[in-house]
Amino acid sequence: MGLYFPMFVDMSEKNVLFIGGGRIALRRIISMYEFAGSITVVSPEAEPEITKLANAGYITYLRKRFDETDLDGMDIVMINTGHQGTDIRIAGMCRRRHLTVNVASDMTLCDFYFPGIIKKDSIVIGVTASGEDHRKAAEITGKIKELLE
Repeated sequence: MGLYFPMFVDMSEKNVLFIGGGRIALRRIISMYEFAGSITVVSPEAEPEITKLANAGYITYLRKRFDETDLDGMDIVMINTGHQGTDIRIAGMCRRRHLTVNVASDMTLCDFYFPGIIKKDSIVIGVTASGEDHRKAAEITGKIKELLE
């Protein structure tokens, strides 16, 4: 596997769709919502904090099952269903539409890895272990956060 290039992208006008509303989705939404133009979550059930973010107007939460039309108008899709067959099927839909996709459960289906993010004022740092060692990336992310405090 090759190394991934760390590229910082202006997401202020990007529409991001999260499919699935579990703990992984919540962590990623919290990391991303201040960067993205809009975040929509589609899931029959979601973590209570996702509902709170929606009620506060930070994101849109559609309490329903995913339908391919949910991809309309999206730029980036974060698949977090926890069901391998569903993840593969939705990733295929995204590829046919040329959408940038990340599948939390399968790095081989990802166009990019979701990094550990550290933000302090205007400084933004992303940490990844190229999908190979999530614990090590999380450990380094924590150490960098401590340095910036």
